[in-house]
Amino acid sequence: MSRPCSDADVVTCRHLLVPVDDTDQFMATIIGAIELARIAAARITFAFAPLLAAMPHGQRSRSREVLGKAESVARAQGVPCASAGSIGGDAQAAIPATAREAGCDLVFIGAHGHGAMTGPLVQAVLAAGLPVFAVPNPAPATPVPAIRGIRDEHRALSAVLRAWLDMLMAANDHGASADVPVMRIMIRFIETFPVARHHPRKQACLYARLRRRTARTDAELDELERQHERDAQWVGALAEAVERFATGGPLTELLSKVDHYAQFAWALMGREEGVILPAAQRFLTDADWDKINAVYCMANTGTARAAGHEDRPFDMLLAYLADLPDAGCVARICSHAESG
Repeated sequence: MSRPCSDADVVTCRHLLVPVDDTDQFMATIIGAIELARIAAARITFAFAPLLAAMPHGQRSRSREVLGKAESVARAQGVPCASAGSIGGDAQAAIPATAREAGCDLVFIGAHGHGAMTGPLVQAVLAAGLPVFAVPNPAPATPVPAIRGIRDEHRALSAVLRAWLDMLMAANDHGASADVPVMRIMIRFIETFPVARHHPRKQACLYARLRRRTARTDAELDELERQHERDAQWVGALAEAVERFATGGPLTELLSKVDHYAQFAWALMGREEGVILPAAQRFLTDADWDKINAVYCMANTGTARAAGHEDRPFDMLLAYLADLPDAGCVARICSHAESG
C-alpha cells in the first residue's frame, strides 16, 4: 500500500529506500522494488535491516552479501542504486531515519522482509511522515527443484566466502589466526563445485533452454558466461594470494583479494537469482523444466565413496563451518563430490 503524508496531496516516488534482510525471500523484495523503480523512473537505496537487533557475531559479511546481490540486480535492470549499509538497533526508528538521511521519498517494504514486524514497521514509517509501499504476502508456492538446487549452490558458496572473510577480518582486527590449510580447501571447494560443476551445468541445461525460448535475456546470459570464465581465473589468483600469505606476505593483501572475489561472486549470484531465474520461470515450458529438473535431481542423488580420508577432501572445511549458518548446504554439495 502507499499512503501520502498528511500534508501532501500526492505521493512522489523518485527515490526508494528498500530495507532487505537475509531471509529466503529477500530476492522477491529486491525484484519488486526494482519493478516499481522502473515504472516510476526512480532510483533505489538499499539498506540491510536484519530481523534481529544486531547481527550474530562472526556474520559481518552477511550484509555485504545481501547488498551486493541487490545492487547487481538493479544495475542489470538499468535502475540507479546505492547502499546505505546496515541498519542496527530498532528498525522502526532506524528505517525512517535512514530514509530521511538518504533523501528517499518512499519506503518499500517487502512481503516477507520483516515477517510479523511488517505491520508495526509500516505504521512507524507512516508516523514519521513518509509514504510506504508494502507488498502483500503471496500464496506459498512449491519451489522448482532445479531453482532450489541453484539457490543451494549459491548458499553453499556464500557460506564459504563469509567464513573466509570473517576469518581474515578477525585476524586483521584482533590478531586471531588465519588457517592456511582451511583456506586451501576453500579454494579447492570453489574450483571443484562452482567453477568445474555448477557453472557448466547451468549453461548446458538452463541457459541453453532459455536462449531457445527467448532472445530477451541473451545479453545477460552472454555476460554471465563471461563472468563464469573470470571465475575460473579467480581460482588461480586466490591460490597465489594464499601461498604468498603462507610464506610471510601481508594479511591485508590477502583480505583485499578475498573481499574482491566475494563481491564478484555475490554480484554474479544476484544476477542469476534476480534476472535469469525469474526469466526462466516466465519463459520456459513445463517440458523444459522436466528436463532441467531431471539433470539437477540426477546430480544430487549420487553417492560419495565411503573410503578413507583421501576420498573426503572437504572434511576439514566441513568441520570448520560446522556451527555456522548454511553449513548444511555446504555438506550437501560436498556429499555429491563423487556423483556425475
